[in-house]
Amino acid sequence: MKFFFILVVLLISAMLTADPPPGYYDGTEGLSGETLKAALNDIIDNHTAISYSAAYIALRDTDKDPANPNNVILLYTGWSVTNAGYPTWNREHVWAKSHGDFGTTIGPGTDLHHLRPTDPGVNSARGNKDFDNGGTQHPVATGCYYDDDSWEPRDEVKGDVARMIFYMATRYEGEGGEIDLEVVDAVNTYPAPLHGKLSTLLEWNMFDPPDDFEENRNDVIYEDYQGNRNPFIDNPNYVNLIWQGITVDFSADPTQGDAPLNVQFTDETASAGDIINWSWDLDGDGIEDSNLQNPTFLYSEEGIYSITLTIEDEFGEFSSQTKTNYILVGSSNIPSTIFADSFEQGLNWNIYSISSTYNWEISDDISGSSHPSSVPDGEWFMYMNNYGSDTGANDWLISPSIDLTQHANPYLTFQSWTKYSDSILGFDVWASSDYAGSGDPTLATWQSLNAILPTSNSTTWTSSGNVDLNEFTNDHVHIAFQYSSSGTGASSCTAWAVDDINVEGYENADIQNDLITSNINLSNYPNPFNPSTEFRFQISDFSKINSAELTIYNLKGQLIKNTSVILNGVEGSVTWEGTDNNGQPVSTGIYMYRLSANGKNLASNKCLLLK
Repeated sequence: MKFFFILVVLLISAMLTADPPPGYYDGTEGLSGETLKAALNDIIDNHTAISYSAAYIALRDTDKDPANPNNVILLYTGWSVTNAGYPTWNREHVWAKSHGDFGTTIGPGTDLHHLRPTDPGVNSARGNKDFDNGGTQHPVATGCYYDDDSWEPRDEVKGDVARMIFYMATRYEGEGGEIDLEVVDAVNTYPAPLHGKLSTLLEWNMFDPPDDFEENRNDVIYEDYQGNRNPFIDNPNYVNLIWQGITVDFSADPTQGDAPLNVQFTDETASAGDIINWSWDLDGDGIEDSNLQNPTFLYSEEGIYSITLTIEDEFGEFSSQTKTNYILVGSSNIPSTIFADSFEQGLNWNIYSISSTYNWEISDDISGSSHPSSVPDGEWFMYMNNYGSDTGANDWLISPSIDLTQHANPYLTFQSWTKYSDSILGFDVWASSDYAGSGDPTLATWQSLNAILPTSNSTTWTSSGNVDLNEFTNDHVHIAFQYSSSGTGASSCTAWAVDDINVEGYENADIQNDLITSNINLSNYPNPFNPSTEFRFQISDFSKINSAELTIYNLKGQLIKNTSVILNGVEGSVTWEGTDNNGQPVSTGIYMYRLSANGKNLASNKCLLLK
């Protein structure tokens, strides 16, 4: 397979141009696309048509060898052969006459601007193939390559071929009963009145500018035979002005914001032909959401959305543009931490045993076979195992009172672990608004909470998910973990551990208004980022800040990372490596971050991690 490279020096402005008669192209100045194509058609149509037999005589003149007037130059081989005609050479329709089935009809079938003398065997090998790069080297025309659906001419005439195809598509536009020919970016176009491959022909037009032979041929056809010119030989830049192709582009306003987010999309596509169809996938699911040119779309859910616009022009050409992770939809309301405990500061929970001599205990043991091998948060966790006790267990671990009166949609999260097996699960989660704060829990009313728990004997820390506490909104609540066992020995009791307990919720409007964002600049750079970003903030009155914390959440409101802030005058910064509190990498997505100090939320913002 042979490749060629388009040199940068072969710029359009440097292409050679022939000298048409003064005023021949008047009226084309400043035009492009279909308007220019139509203007050129008006100039070159109604030419003097000759018969197919007369074309034989004309080609002896148009393709005369400058070094030997009794010879002609063959298109694909470059050979100089006698001008006597067949069987030495025959007439090649460069626009294959079966592409539109015009045959040798006077007009397109006899137009000298695309008829060239060729070796009969090479002509037969080319057949009605479209033009494109690559394939197998032809054994006779060794500068040419071909495969089942395309033909690549020798380098010296690549531009000649391209400009002949562009001429035919401009001269024959379906007027006055004539055929309508079009160039398309495809092969296998037979038998339609189409020819390809557009993108390759555009390259060839630049790669091989008109030479003296091609320009002389244009002059001879104009002066002695047809009275019209090939405008693309006179000015190869016309090709680029007409067939610039489809360059799909679009914009959106806005590209990020909080749900519900209404986005206006604007098509900014450049196309040589008229665009007839728009197809927008506005949420990245592969399904068309709009066929309008400039649609609007309402994003009701938080997320990162990729957008694809597919365009079809009047020639049946399709082109697409996808902007990945283009629309960022977040939530302005970041959850606040109402209560958090990982038992690093000791124990202020109530432990109450209804039966058995063993109780819940605070532990940092990660070496024993009956204990976890790691800790979700910090070094300490709560642990209970009734093995070896006096009777089946009923032991409670009860939190301090938690105030839910200032937050909406509160929820509980925790991590739990278990080992061994029992005929009962051995672990329940409860909430009560009337527990006294100490003493026997059975004297209070408890509501069972639906949490995700590890499977029996799994020995894996498991996240509870967001456990709904809406039933206790505007109240104070105690959370309890109840351990139970059917006995005290193997297969009749289990080991359980719990850690990283958080209650979060969304601050009510009056609390949200306490954010002092007017005095704080909170941002991160870079954004989007991968793998790390630096959170930066400035506080106008730093003297009132004793300590600060940066908290990061995902779009589900789940705590991802919290860290202390370095205070330095009126400025502070924290670098995030894209990991959670356990040091595990987090996935691509939008993350909310909030700065708080002295128990007060100061400012919040969003960032985007792109992997």
